[in-house]
Amino acid sequence: RILERLRLDGRVAYVTGGGQGIGRAFAHALGEAGAKVAVVDLVLAKAEAVACELSLKGNLALAADVSKPEDVQSMVDAIVARWGTVHIACNNAGINLNSASEETSLEEWDKTFNVNLRGLFLCCQVSAAGRIMLNQGYGKIINTASMAIVLQNPYFNYYRCYLNQLNLYWEGVNH
Repeated sequence: RILERLRLDGRVAYVTGGGQGIGRAFAHALGEAGAKVAVVDLVLAKAEAVACELSLKGNLALAADVSKPEDVQSMVDAIVARWGTVHIACNNAGINLNSASEETSLEEWDKTFNVNLRGLFLCCQVSAAGRIMLNQGYGKIINTASMAIVLQNPYFNYYRCYLNQLNLYWEGVNH
């Protein structure tokens, strides 16, 4: 009986970074619970492979760079065109380039923050899925982040910086 209450039949979800790892697992879990799932990845072939694994559920594969507002809007537009709405946003896309603090280039810093923090902001922002959820009076946003925030490792310093910012941002959104 408890599992019946966890069903997501009729719900529409997307998973960014859905082409591998935790994102792939999220896509499978949402699909197994009955949701229609848009698998989103920077690399379309990865998204297609996961969507193919879920093919009996009629899922969708999309390519998007979450650091680009036009890609995020196109992603949401494609989902809405296909299924009419978005109920669940699983913002999972993220990168860690693993360089020591003294070797981290400005390009690496910017790329990490653009994908991990700006991308999350764009996916939650009112112009994308967040606005749809507000207008329909229902929605769930799942943001994932790494446990690297607790690691004392010189290769994670700038990555830990992003994780702290993510936590602060999300605390503000939830109040």
